[in-house]
Amino acid sequence: TSCGDWPSALDPSRPNVLLIGDSISMPPPYTPGGYGTDVKVALEAMNVSVYHAGGWGSGGQASNTVKGLECTDATTVGNYLNFTGTYDVIHFNFGLHDLVDPCGDGESGECNEHVELADYGANPAEIYSRVAPRAKHVVWTTTTPCPNVTTSMGRTDAKVVSYNSQALASLTELVGDGLVVDDLYASVDGYCGEDYVMCDLQIPANVHFEEVGCQFMADQVVQVVRAAPRRRRAITTRQNHARAVGGRGRGLSELKPT
Repeated sequence: TSCGDWPSALDPSRPNVLLIGDSISMPPPYTPGGYGTDVKVALEAMNVSVYHAGGWGSGGQASNTVKGLECTDATTVGNYLNFTGTYDVIHFNFGLHDLVDPCGDGESGECNEHVELADYGANPAEIYSRVAPRAKHVVWTTTTPCPNVTTSMGRTDAKVVSYNSQALASLTELVGDGLVVDDLYASVDGYCGEDYVMCDLQIPANVHFEEVGCQFMADQVVQVVRAAPRRRRAITTRQNHARAVGGRGRGLSELKPT
């Protein structure tokens, strides 16, 4: 389908986690570098079933929030929410496709995925409102940083900060202090340094990650997902990146199966 593979059936014998997101949430070789595989391996070792919306193959690429809206619409064939039951956690990220430069005259391709900043914030909030009834807990993930060099399609770190801020404002208005945030932006930026040009976590001049960066992100995703029942929001600003990890929460191994 246009949303990738049909949703898999949930495992009633253990907790279930759904990852929704662009290539940063996907496994190689379908992305140059994302956290998906490492999260799946870690959580399945804890007896947790892990799924990726659209499948683990190339069809699972969630692209921009416009596709996210399409694929969380109940009328779309093969939509991400076409399953029976309730996930323990749904973890979602968007942004890197929305903030590409718009198409110029005669251009086509990835530039068509551009979403204006003024319009962007409402999209993650609407996606959240659609997935929330299908999960016990929902985690929104900040868009990961860009190195401060020329990258693909006009992506810049300044754009990432602006788009994250728009999304956070809309989600906070919708959810309030109950918003659970996996602040991958803060963690990567904190490790690599503000306004970094190169970092061993990330492929040079690229928004994707080296193997060590995929594992770095996955470690945090696993921690935040396991602690989701007790997490509260973390503020994402350029001046004050608050960590979304830290502390100890109730792990998924303690949750009752769906």
